[in-house]
Amino acid sequence: MANKINMGKKYRFTWLVEKGKIRELIETIGDDNAIYRDEHIARRQGYDNIVSPPTFCIIPLHWTGVALQVVNDLKLKVDRMMHAEEGYEYFDEIYPGDILTGVLEIKGMTEKRGKTGILNFVELQTTFTNQHKKVVLKEEMLIVEKK
Repeated sequence: MANKINMGKKYRFTWLVEKGKIRELIETIGDDNAIYRDEHIARRQGYDNIVSPPTFCIIPLHWTGVALQVVNDLKLKVDRMMHAEEGYEYFDEIYPGDILTGVLEIKGMTEKRGKTGILNFVELQTTFTNQHKKVVLKEEMLIVEKK
């Protein structure tokens, strides 16, 4: 079982949102929506600037090292785990220049027996707040590890 001693542990990190990282993501996933690329089109559609795509906030979790820190603290075996589910609740747009503060919390850990053996389920929740102290996003993630 994942190391339950870390249940409820919180990890805090900050991230400066850059146009280049937004561009890298949309090019990687093949999203050609102009509101992620062209500031003029984004403004015409009512945005303050280009916006980050819906899955953008997974980037700070990895680039800051927080995701790996959680895996290590829980003593999860990377070669036996998978990212099973992801959900987002947006409260405001995320723009280039925003400084996000993320707080990732280990929300739950359960063990279930499946057809192929024991599976560990780890529930994570990250809340992102911008430089104006406004919550802009809550992200929930489920990781499964085969024991």
